[in-house]
Amino acid sequence: MGVEKTINGFIRVNIESMIKMNNLVLPGMVKRKRGVVINLGSASALVPSPLLAVYGASKAFVDKFSRSLHIEYTRRGIVVQTVNPSFVISNMTPHIKSSSIFELTAKRFVRSALGTVGVVSRTTGYFPHDVLVGFMNCVEAISERFASWALLKWFEGVRVKYKEAYEHMAAV
Repeated sequence: MGVEKTINGFIRVNIESMIKMNNLVLPGMVKRKRGVVINLGSASALVPSPLLAVYGASKAFVDKFSRSLHIEYTRRGIVVQTVNPSFVISNMTPHIKSSSIFELTAKRFVRSALGTVGVVSRTTGYFPHDVLVGFMNCVEAISERFASWALLKWFEGVRVKYKEAYEHMAAV
């Protein structure tokens, strides 16, 4: 897949489809004076994402767009929330073999994230993910150079695991 096709795919899936869905549902919610919109971002929107720059930037758009809508629509009785999770076990994360404190099943994640609806407008959806993002932001505030190095090493490891998992899946 070419770079341009990949970039356009991220824009279509993560940005265009979200904007269109919001435009579809918000008018009815405004008429009813109530509703909930949950837009799915990613923790990669909240920290630098080396090797995933376009993905992270597209999810940062989701976060920024949703935060702005939250401010616009709160007074109309509509909750707009961004959920920015870290890793969740799903078909899209074949490199995660089992659940841990930072990597949980989709079912556990959804249960946790739904508990934040109407409480906060922006969340990772799961407290250990909040801790992880907060820690990385603190490290970056203290030493941008070290944080950059650590994030690059971490994402290089993730990339290797993804590649191995997808090669294994293709062989099956």
